[in-house]
Amino acid sequence: MSRERGIVAQFVELSFRVAEIERRDRNRSRKGVVTEVDHTTGKARVKLSGDDEEPFKTGWIPWGEVAAGDIKTHIPPSVGQQVTVRSDNGDLTDAIVDMAVPSDANPRPHDGPEAVITKGSTRIEVGDDLVSIAATRIRMIADVEIDGDIVTTGSIVNNGKHVDSGHEHTNTMPGAGTSGPPV
Repeated sequence: MSRERGIVAQFVELSFRVAEIERRDRNRSRKGVVTEVDHTTGKARVKLSGDDEEPFKTGWIPWGEVAAGDIKTHIPPSVGQQVTVRSDNGDLTDAIVDMAVPSDANPRPHDGPEAVITKGSTRIEVGDDLVSIAATRIRMIADVEIDGDIVTTGSIVNNGKHVDSGHEHTNTMPGAGTSGPPV
């Protein structure tokens, strides 16, 4: 009789192990939607859902970056963004938010092969130099050299003075004289 109990116990243990392996295998790579983002810690929470499962909200897990060595990136996910959550061993306690996955709610910004498209603000820092690109303005805190033409349909302002085609000068005289500074 004790031998039968031993076989039953082994069968129960093996059934548990198989179920645990299957659970971990399902959790190696899951798609979900970001529900919260903590920019200070670099972590997010993701609502996961499977074919036959109720939605599940992860704990706070870090998101991956393109680079994190001497060259660094900071590309945080946003709430509502579809992402892939990956865990090498299938345990979500050591998972990371990996790549973003375009969705109907957040489609790709472009459909051609000819460009790298970034939508949103961009900030590039190299040493003390800075280039900041927002929706309507590019700000550079650096010396800029341009080898080529500058074509504009707007105004050009230097130190608060308009220096484009419509600018005027003070103290002007006809002829070969030098005018005063721009107005």
